[in-house]
Amino acid sequence: MKQLSLTINQQAVTAAAGTSILEAATAAGIAIPTLCFHGSLQDTGSCWMCIVEIKGKNRFVPACDTEVSEGMVIETDNAEIRAMRRQNLEGIIAEHGGDCMGPCELSCPAGCNIPDFIAAIASHDEREAIQIIKQSIPLPGILGRICPAPCEDECRRHGIDKPVSICALKRYAADRESEQAERFIPEIAQKTGKKVAIVGSGPAGLAAAWFLLIKGHAVTIIESGARAGGMMRYGIPRFRLPEAVLESDIAPLLAMGLEFRFNTTFGQECTLEMLRAEFDAVFLAVGAQHPSGMNIPGEDERGVTSGIAFLRKMESGEPPHPGCRVIVTGGGNTAIDAARTAIRLGASTVTILYRRSRNEMPANDTEIGEALAEGITLIEWAAPTAIKSINGQLEITAITMQPGAPDLSGRRRPVPVEGSEFTLMADTIITAIGQQVDHSVTSVAGTGTGEQGELLVNRETLQSGEPWLFAGGDCVTGSDTAIRAIEQGKNAARSIHLFLSGEAISPPKASFNSSYGARDDAPKAFYSKSVHSERVERPELPPSKRTASFSEVTAGYTEAMAHAEALRCLQCRCNAINDCRLRELASRYLPLPAQKKHDHLDYYLTGNGSISMEREKCVDCGICVRMIEELDDHIDMQIMAESCPTGALSRPVAIQSQGS
Repeated sequence: MKQLSLTINQQAVTAAAGTSILEAATAAGIAIPTLCFHGSLQDTGSCWMCIVEIKGKNRFVPACDTEVSEGMVIETDNAEIRAMRRQNLEGIIAEHGGDCMGPCELSCPAGCNIPDFIAAIASHDEREAIQIIKQSIPLPGILGRICPAPCEDECRRHGIDKPVSICALKRYAADRESEQAERFIPEIAQKTGKKVAIVGSGPAGLAAAWFLLIKGHAVTIIESGARAGGMMRYGIPRFRLPEAVLESDIAPLLAMGLEFRFNTTFGQECTLEMLRAEFDAVFLAVGAQHPSGMNIPGEDERGVTSGIAFLRKMESGEPPHPGCRVIVTGGGNTAIDAARTAIRLGASTVTILYRRSRNEMPANDTEIGEALAEGITLIEWAAPTAIKSINGQLEITAITMQPGAPDLSGRRRPVPVEGSEFTLMADTIITAIGQQVDHSVTSVAGTGTGEQGELLVNRETLQSGEPWLFAGGDCVTGSDTAIRAIEQGKNAARSIHLFLSGEAISPPKASFNSSYGARDDAPKAFYSKSVHSERVERPELPPSKRTASFSEVTAGYTEAMAHAEALRCLQCRCNAINDCRLRELASRYLPLPAQKKHDHLDYYLTGNGSISMEREKCVDCGICVRMIEELDDHIDMQIMAESCPTGALSRPVAIQSQGS
């Protein structure tokens, strides 16, 4: 057959007469994007994603059905072509609806693949579940207990009954794995010879260590305390987070080669200059462990202590003696933890003062409920104004607050009600109105600090002005949740790896996500396909027995309970998310925002044991229709599902949601 000579992207190419431009380019190793093309079919589609330019003729043609000719000069990528592809893609996307990712995983700061690990539990494959979880969350036993669960707030089951208990399922997978003689250790790359120092062994530091070790780097954590964990160890009481769980989550890191230098305070026994001389990169992951002051008269009186100091003393083996009457100021988790600890230490009355309403308290709502069940009193809309010592006792004066104008956060600012002061007596007053990074640490960090004392780094890459120096976690964001700190540690590890590899550091590119929108915005038919299913509640110690010890209040799921709860998941994530050609093209050509909501008024799902169809995802590319017409009785359903470029046809997940 006659061979023709042509040029594609300035590369000389030969191809047989009758060959399409797409076939010639593919044979030469030149990729041209396609959507509706399928190699096994004779007829071609008309998506025009494979558009190319024939130079010298000012012609733009689809590469899939344009034959090559002698001397043809072709360009497959330039500004005009990209603009045309983007315009074509926008029209295609307008016809496509549904969720690429579930709202739960989109709301997880660490990006956990929640639907897949829940599907694994539903299929009784806990090993697979823990492997999926640890791709993004290396401390699942800890986070399964203390995470505020933003994922559950966004679960689409809200439109039916109650959200899936995602954190409890994460905890279940972690607890089952911790019982195994052979713990899960991820595959570790070949050793690079590079060494990284991490200052701080809280969630940001441990997460960064995990992902750096996977890449083959040697990691040493510098820790001022005698044991690892940071505020997870010294700021969270054991009835919420048992010591054995901390040790269990840290054990795989030790097996991976992580080293610790305990009792080493950054800025004292260890300086930035010393670390720079020994290590190739440094990551500052210092937590917010310094209490914020109330700035009221008398807060330095004897018997007044911070929530952080109170909890740390408890963990250090020197339990405080709070007396009979305890007052706690603040509404965060530290305040709740301190109050619940005080009642376990023998206090007869524990009262929390908070300057807003309960609904606005930043503490986990579950923890607030448990505190109230244990007999702790909450006084809402009350702000302390002064403390004084009277005959060995403490008198705290507070004033009633009321909602005023909105502040910068959008919440209505509490304002005092004139003449509404009242007093309470106490043996101990615990202040827990906020936390910040110790200025003695930030002053020697070498990054510079902002107005709130935060370390100054590029917020997307976490790299400082010194290329080898990185910082993340509370010392950059301010006091935040453990799951946010893990996100920071994960992002820092990525940037540090790029730096150590000699590559340019840039934030990861966001992928396109089609979405029905917020948790309640899916079409009504989406919810109607599922039936009510009671959430499987975790067993708890009765309130009468909780305060007698520091035993863990909430037990984990049994296998049967976990399986039943996992089956409640609606599996919103698209089955074809990992190989969806439409999503890959949209991520490449469409500008941000990377997530787009589509207004589709209906929802249609059908299928059999081998294939499922979601009509809203179909963009009428014609591949399946052409397969039926051309291949007739020889159609393999799996091949047909794999050929769909949008996930409209897919292989169903191994398990089915209850009522779906």
